[in-house]
Amino acid sequence: MAEPWLSIIGLGEDGLSGLSAASRKALDEAELVFGGPRHLALAGGRGRDWPVPFSVAPVLACRGQRVAVLASGDPFWHGAGGSLAAHLAPGEWRAFPVPSTFSLAAARLGWRLEEVLCLGLHAAPLTRPAPASLGQGVAGHLPPARRRRPGR
Repeated sequence: MAEPWLSIIGLGEDGLSGLSAASRKALDEAELVFGGPRHLALAGGRGRDWPVPFSVAPVLACRGQRVAVLASGDPFWHGAGGSLAAHLAPGEWRAFPVPSTFSLAAARLGWRLEEVLCLGLHAAPLTRPAPASLGQGVAGHLPPARRRRPGR
């Protein structure tokens, strides 16, 4: 089986210094790097901005080249990873995720991820209706054991 042509690389707040040896190697070997401006600033002159609105088409058009995609945290948690993988065969890509901001926040607060609701609002249009549960305030999104009830 041929090596995957696409490497989907997650970046944490520590940037390139936080990459594993394998993800750093994939980035170094890439002929072309896609990502947002903040991530591309780390990639040197090989970078291409994500199109706005977001589209996987520019990445898919580079099939056959060594391509890296830089994304925040875990690229498969509300990220580009899932969007790309949906258009590719499993052997065409490999992923190098790092913990998501959501995962890091839950760990810091001592919350179980399976009990916490995450609302993905990144890049969502302001006209998109908010879930009805937003009217409950933050407490409506906490696990029952973490909610404070009046009088307790």
